[in-house]
Formats: sequence, structure tokens, C-alpha cells
Amino acid sequence: MRTGRARGRSRQRELVVDASMTDAGRATELPDGLPQTFGTLAMGDAIASLARELLAEHLDADEVAVPGRIEIIHRNPIPVGATVLLEATVQVVEPSRVTCEVLVRTDAGVSARASYEQEVVARSEWLGRLGTLAA
Repeated sequence: MRTGRARGRSRQRELVVDASMTDAGRATELPDGLPQTFGTLAMGDAIASLARELLAEHLDADEVAVPGRIEIIHRNPIPVGATVLLEATVQVVEPSRVTCEVLVRTDAGVSARASYEQEVVARSEWLGRLGTLAA
């Protein structure tokens, strides 16, 4: 992993929650009659994508960043149609691991808080863990 200023760096992304971001049709689908909201799986995807952008510039060509852990704490439901601002900030930098805190905000304030940990490994090691011989 290339060194450089990482801790404290932030990145933001704004999105509008649409029907594809709900839990409809997923294993975590909610019971009938409840309003459709920003689903946990879609929120996790958005959090991971934004956090990975912060690490990408520090990776060497033969390295990959892979998910190590994600923790999402929901505070308020976010309905379809709401505008959401995600802000990821690097909190911890270790030789082979980076952890970002991500806030998910709406006009009502912080609706969710997440911690996303990424492990930095050699591409060949990661493929070896999968039992894959070639890239």
C-alpha cells in the first residue's frame, strides 16, 4: 500500500433513493403494508462504494481492497424519493487495513452511521484464498 495522507480524508456522494434501493425482492424483504425505504443491502453497497474510493489511490497495482467488516446502525427510515448525502471519512489506517466511518444524512439529520473496514491484500493472495489460479 502506498503511503500518503489518508487518515481524516473525506469524500461525499449524494443520491436519491429509488425503488431499486429498497429491500423488495431480497432476502430481507419487509412484511406487506410497510412503506418502502432505503434498504440495508443497498445502503451497504453505497457505503462500501464510497469508502473504497478513499483507498483506491493508495493501492499498488498488484493489490486489492476487500471487505473486512461492515456495521450499519440505522436511526431513522429513509423513504423512496428522499435525497441522501453519504460522507465517508478515513478513521484508522494500518499497514494492511483501513477503516472508514460513513454518515448517511437526510434533511432530518443523521439517519444511519456505519463503519466499513477494508483489508488490503496482494491480488495473488486474494485469488489464492478463492482457489483461483489465474486473474
